[in-house]
Amino acid sequence: MRLTSARSTGLAPVLAVALLAAAASSSFGQNNEHEWQKDYPLGGAASLTVQSGDSQLTIHSCGECKAIQVRVHSGRDLSRYVLEERQEGNHVFFSLKEKPHVGVVIHWTEKDATQVSIETPANLELDARTSDGNLSVAGLTGNLKVHSSDGRVSLEDVHGELRLTTSDGNVTVHNASGTIDARGSDGHMKVDGQFTAVNLHTSDGGLDFVLAAGSQLTAASSIESSDGSVSVVVPRNLAADLDISSHDGRINCILPITTDNYNSADSGGHHLHGHLNAGGVPLSIHTSDGNLNIASL
Repeated sequence: MRLTSARSTGLAPVLAVALLAAAASSSFGQNNEHEWQKDYPLGGAASLTVQSGDSQLTIHSCGECKAIQVRVHSGRDLSRYVLEERQEGNHVFFSLKEKPHVGVVIHWTEKDATQVSIETPANLELDARTSDGNLSVAGLTGNLKVHSSDGRVSLEDVHGELRLTTSDGNVTVHNASGTIDARGSDGHMKVDGQFTAVNLHTSDGGLDFVLAAGSQLTAASSIESSDGSVSVVVPRNLAADLDISSHDGRINCILPITTDNYNSADSGGHHLHGHLNAGGVPLSIHTSDGNLNIASL
């Protein structure tokens, strides 16, 4: 039994590259009906684009290794999936998606779940997308972009420019550094790390954020929940111009703020503007429907 392999079509040069890649890997196949793996040797800075559907995706560092390794394991017959893969220089593209269903849809157990596990060099440019399944990334540094349509997202020990979006699922970012732009539509968001710029938004869910000791924001930042409580903890020596508001909820702020404006009304919500440690870059903290708790480390 072979795993179905499909390749993108288009202009003749692109097709030629795809056909050459197919010829180069034609001798490589899955170990059995439930396993597939391949190594992609690298000669420079690594770049990875990965897409998965109806499977769990895990991406983690192998340190200073010189290859990207992709492994697929499933309790199901892999002939149910369509696989696309190619390598162009130091860029690897990998896609694994379930074939369209016809008739009755079977809900598989965790034992049957399909796992895509990828090892990469620690320094990586990443674009990872899942359409139905959890996504986790660990130990990477670089321009990291992740998107999940339906599933949990977990990032740990990641550093650089971090951008992530989720349509339905919780988000956890732990021990990160650099800049972060994270947007979630339905789920709880929990983020901690040492950042220079922060933009966090949840449409439906609570938000917990801890800015690690030693952090100083260098660009305007915002933390916002449209429907959920917000908890923010920052270093006591953080310098920022704070704009804090809750349309329908309480504000509990125990930071040593020099206040220059505070409005509170039962019908109009609560709004606080002030300076933390003489002020600095703007930091906006807002919730439309929920309480706001702000404290220092």
